[in-house]
Amino acid sequence: MSNTLEILTHGNAANILAEIADKFTDLSDPMNEIAAIMEGASEDAFAEERSPVTGETWQGLSENYLKQNPKRVGGQMLQVSAGGLAASIAADSGDFWAEIGSNKPYAAIHNFGGKPGMAPGPAAMPQRQYLGVSAEEEQQIIEVLASFIIEN
Repeated sequence: MSNTLEILTHGNAANILAEIADKFTDLSDPMNEIAAIMEGASEDAFAEERSPVTGETWQGLSENYLKQNPKRVGGQMLQVSAGGLAASIAADSGDFWAEIGSNKPYAAIHNFGGKPGMAPGPAAMPQRQYLGVSAEEEQQIIEVLASFIIEN
């Protein structure tokens, strides 16, 4: 699959499209805004303990886990302390990209969950998605880009 888009045109349309493309050689400003939207969605997911994409509440901690970690009873599922997963979420952006992520080695298994065949314990945990955006945030991203195009 290619990331190339070919547009066949007649007359001046190709020239006009080329001029438009030339104006957008650096999208750093809107990409920075988009990264902030994505980071905000992740922060909300941790605060509300729900998927930022679907809005579904995260599955609770298992009885076995709570027995082994009594301090976690009644607390937040994923650590929001200074050294925890939530604090590790960082946003970055460039001229044509925006991203968020974590440098924690266990970040992916929390976001995607374990596989059914994994051994019980830390690896067989349910998904607690904290990366992604809702339809509303997706609309905000579109509005950021549309505003940038109109202003430029």
